[in-house]
Amino acid sequence: MITPITMTVLSLWLAAVPVGSLTGQVVAVHAGDTLTVQSGPSLYKVRLSDVDAPEMGQVFGKQARQFTEEMTLGHQVRVNVSMIDMHGRRIGEVIVEDGWVLNEELVHAGFAWYYRVHPIKNERLQRLEQYAFSKKLGLWVEQEPLPPWEFRREAHIPEAPVSAGQVDYDRIFHYGIIGSRRTKTVRWPACKKYRLSRPQQALVFHSLQQARQMGFKPAKDCPK
Repeated sequence: MITPITMTVLSLWLAAVPVGSLTGQVVAVHAGDTLTVQSGPSLYKVRLSDVDAPEMGQVFGKQARQFTEEMTLGHQVRVNVSMIDMHGRRIGEVIVEDGWVLNEELVHAGFAWYYRVHPIKNERLQRLEQYAFSKKLGLWVEQEPLPPWEFRREAHIPEAPVSAGQVDYDRIFHYGIIGSRRTKTVRWPACKKYRLSRPQQALVFHSLQQARQMGFKPAKDCPK
């Protein structure tokens, strides 16, 4: 059992780190999918990509945080950063010094959902989630566990982010930016003909910029 580090002052210096690799020691764990890494004199808040752990106010929130603490607190990690969101959080895959991928281990143990917010499917996370579900591990002992993105959902629909820097990674489903594989067009709630009748056929994007980078154009009924 790893003894937690008591921090009297946690001053986050969000220095400019490009998308790429970040290495350092985990000095705090805030939730199952959120932690702080110290790299040199700087502290970086890290949000795991492609997974979503229960919030602290939810069932299994504390267990998910404890799982992450036991795997990472006080350990050296490498973060493969895929983006930096509007809160300055480094979004990415966390690899612990012994080679374990934290994102995958959380899902495998039943302490996080596979967060399907990337247009390219992660088949490994999908298989790990199915395994945890079939074995009734962690949160899957609940008959109808509430996904954390629904727990966080607000009454109003936020505006669709134009670029990655405007994205709150926890609200990607709330933005409702979806693309059609057939027409290679993208729509969001501000579009006149927006509807999400067959979400399994749609691709989810975190921003309009990401959709354009992947070759999708705004549909004709969308605001310019």
